[in-house]
Amino acid sequence: MRKLLTPFGKIEILIDGKTVPYSAQEGRKLEGLCPHVLGRYRITVQFVPDGKAHTIACVFQPECAYEKTPESGERLECQSFYNDNKFKMSIGIECDAGYIGDMRISDRYDYDAGYLENGMAYLIGKNTETEIYTFGIAWIDTVEREDPSDEDACRDIETWYGADPTLAL
Repeated sequence: MRKLLTPFGKIEILIDGKTVPYSAQEGRKLEGLCPHVLGRYRITVQFVPDGKAHTIACVFQPECAYEKTPESGERLECQSFYNDNKFKMSIGIECDAGYIGDMRISDRYDYDAGYLENGMAYLIGKNTETEIYTFGIAWIDTVEREDPSDEDACRDIETWYGADPTLAL
């Protein structure tokens, strides 16, 4: 099975650190939200929880230097990566992570999000019952992380929309 190739490197899906095969579904450009996105994909992983802790991760194997930054929103945990070639890539999952003390902020999801050095992860707990996990991946070019112009700032947000796995392909 071919791996999805991005401007940051090949995408891998890992369950508990072991690579698993996957199919990446290409999405359409969402003209109103992300018309300049060059790549928009969704990867869905089926996993039946067994009452133990597990990690389902979407990572890239870096082929360039990059910086990362979290860019989460309501029902979207997302992390973005910028490289020296002016590309930006975002990886998103449907989740509301966060706690106040020991209490979860959201009771909508029975899993948590993990922000990794080179990707995002679903953190499966002992009470998780969800069996389908979806990653959204989107990238764009000509974006500067440092001192973005007004035009860059408008383009910069496009990967956030493109990586939202809840938006239709």
